[in-house]
Amino acid sequence: MFHSQLWSTTHDALKPCLQEVFPSVEQKRVEKVMPADTFYFSIVRDPVALAESSFAYYKEVAPAFRKAKGLGEFVDDPKRFYESRLRNNHYARNLLWFDFGLDHNANFSLALAQLGEDMIRRTFNMILVSEYFDQSMILLRHALCWPLDAVVAFSLNARQQKPSSTGGVGESWVGKAAAAAGVGIRGGHVQAKLPPNLSLTEEQREKLRQWNAFDWYLYKAFNKTFWKEIDKFGRTQMEKEVNLLRMRREDLARVCLRDGGKPVEAHQIRDKNIRPFQSGLVKILGYELQSGLDNVTRKLCVRMIRPEIQYKDVLDSKQFPQPHAIQAQQQRLIVAVGGTFLKQDPPWKGKKEMGGDVGVGGRTLEEGMKDWDSSLLNRNNQTMVREHEKLRLR
Repeated sequence: MFHSQLWSTTHDALKPCLQEVFPSVEQKRVEKVMPADTFYFSIVRDPVALAESSFAYYKEVAPAFRKAKGLGEFVDDPKRFYESRLRNNHYARNLLWFDFGLDHNANFSLALAQLGEDMIRRTFNMILVSEYFDQSMILLRHALCWPLDAVVAFSLNARQQKPSSTGGVGESWVGKAAAAAGVGIRGGHVQAKLPPNLSLTEEQREKLRQWNAFDWYLYKAFNKTFWKEIDKFGRTQMEKEVNLLRMRREDLARVCLRDGGKPVEAHQIRDKNIRPFQSGLVKILGYELQSGLDNVTRKLCVRMIRPEIQYKDVLDSKQFPQPHAIQAQQQRLIVAVGGTFLKQDPPWKGKKEMGGDVGVGGRTLEEGMKDWDSSLLNRNNQTMVREHEKLRLR
């Protein structure tokens, strides 16, 4: 839950340029601490893929999942396992709908689904699609007039899809998971629960869509809008920029990550500051940094792979600094974004606006900043306009 009283507004140099919150918060609470011209965006995911992920991560957390041997068994008769009153069962039904702050236990009706869709469209300037993440990042960067490097990212929080097939039981993925859980192994047999069974038939996948009817409605609606925006952007241009984005990601992976960016298990990551939190028997993978990086490069690389829990700790330290650190934080900041260093001036320092428009959140683009094709970044390359409200991004 978002609490506005926990957001510090005492240090002007640290006013947010990007604030990530789960959209299940009350919008009015967020608006208390965000500028009036804030650009709100979110992302949707195929409900079947979301359910698979949710079952894998929250098998031991959601009572509805805990009782089922596998996702398929849950899907075949969800009402047998699901009780709406139980804590954490929101992971088991209409999770997208819940995250947008809507009643995920309501009986589905087209009228109610349309009301929810309308509310989301009024609240958010842009809805991205997880299955087309690279294309989403291209649309987002143009909407916010960011350089290409600002949206270069590595996949975080990925789960290991299959157990290791080499080595004995003690060296296997299951053996390590059992050891981590404090479970003994007798006669080569692990006395522990196996990783959750996520296999589904096509019939079961359709049942999942019916069980998550609100999520399925939202996904179809915003997926349709998403491709309309890509058509407006231009599919040829989109393909060109996606290819450039992927090339840049590969370049940074070679610089930053060991083994060219191959994800590794958490126990192989020596630095605890970039080691992902582990949930149950599902192995959440991370990255090991290249050795021998200079301080500037290492700082940049860490920012791209630091897990969200550790990132929250970093942001907390900036938001609530110790007294001796306040003076240093009020100085001009240099922010590394995916390989590009963007200078961020204190809000009180005026600067000529580019293209005649006001920068996002009261900030401005650096004069002369160039994009991947050497063109100047300015407000004229805006691609997302809230036409129904006749408002341009300000």
